[in-house]
Amino acid sequence: MSRSRRAAATAVGAVVFAAVLIAAFGVVSLLVNEDVIVTPGLGQVPGIIAVAASLGAVAVTIWMRIPARGVWGTLGWAALAAFLGYLVGLGVASVVASADVVLAASAVGRAATTWPGLVVIAAAIPAAALALAVARGAGDNARWPWEREDDE
Repeated sequence: MSRSRRAAATAVGAVVFAAVLIAAFGVVSLLVNEDVIVTPGLGQVPGIIAVAASLGAVAVTIWMRIPARGVWGTLGWAALAAFLGYLVGLGVASVVASADVVLAASAVGRAATTWPGLVVIAAAIPAAALALAVARGAGDNARWPWEREDDE
């Protein structure tokens, strides 16, 4: 597999992950009438950093797992990397934003045990699957039957 195809598949997976994650956070937050990060005094920056860390973790996992055989392992590793990346990013950014380790631990614990953690995992799975489909798809461009060069 060429390096450019692998890079394109990773980019597709990362963009899809970011789009699905942000949209799902918005929809679920609207449905449950609750902010994604409800810990008081943190602001928006920890959430942005957490999503960026999760995005980076998913992109690296997709890049590393594209050559691996099978699909389910890649989907599982991508979901785990997204979840852990989100929690680590949220924890570090919360400590920096609030200078309170207990407040940061509260935010991370809540994200890990309630719906935001599930949303992160759920967003990573279709993104990794689409990246694998792009990477492992047909080697040639799609052609109509009358565009083929072979004589039938």
